[in-house]
Amino acid sequence: MTKHFLRDLSEFTERLLRLTASVEDSIAGAINAVLSRDAGLAREVVSGDAEIDHMEVRLEEEALKILALHAPVARDLRYLVAAIKINNDLERMADVAASVAKRAAFLAEAAPVPPPQGIEDMAGRVRQMVRQAIQALVERESALARSVLSEDDAVDDLNRRILDEVEGRLARAGKEEVGPLLRWFEVARSLERIADLATNVSEDVIYLTEGEIVRHQAP
Repeated sequence: MTKHFLRDLSEFTERLLRLTASVEDSIAGAINAVLSRDAGLAREVVSGDAEIDHMEVRLEEEALKILALHAPVARDLRYLVAAIKINNDLERMADVAASVAKRAAFLAEAAPVPPPQGIEDMAGRVRQMVRQAIQALVERESALARSVLSEDDAVDDLNRRILDEVEGRLARAGKEEVGPLLRWFEVARSLERIADLATNVSEDVIYLTEGEIVRHQAP
C-alpha cells in the first residue's frame, strides 16, 4: 500500500466518523424535541439536515475516487464497499430524524395530547441501537453489531403496540386530538425506520469484519 492510499483512506475514515457523530446528534435532538415539546430544538434538527446531506455526497465522492485511483483489494476493498452503503444509511437516518423533528414542531404548538404508552421506551431503544451500531463501526466489533440485530425485534413489537393504541384512540378522539395523534403515529413509524437503518449499518459492519453477508437471514 502506498502512503498516498493510506493518507486518503485515513482522511476518508475521519470524515465518515464526523458524519456518524452528526447523525447521532440529529437523532438525539429529534427524540428530545418530540418528547419535551421543544419547537426550537426541532427546528435546529431540521435546519442541520442539509449539512449532513452535503457530508454524505462528499463521502461518496471520496470513496469512489479512492476506488478509481488506488484499486484496493481484499479487506480495504471490503471496507470501502461497506462504507459507501453505511454512508447512505446514515444520511437516510438523518432524513428520518428531520421528519421526526417536523412532527415535534407540530406537537409543540398543538393541543397537548398524551403520547402513546411505550414511546419513550421505544425512543430509548432506538437511540441505543444507533449508538451501538456506530460504536461497532468505529471499533470494527462484529459482536456488538450482532447485538443491534437482536434488538430490532423488540423495537418492532413496541411499534406494533403503539400503533394499535393510537388507532384505538383515534376511533374515539375529539377534533383537536386527531392531528396530534396522527403525528405520534408518524413518530413511531419513523423511529422504527431508524431502527431498521441501524440494523442495516450493523449488517454492513458484520460484512466488513467477517466477510459474511447476513441480510435476509433468519435470526
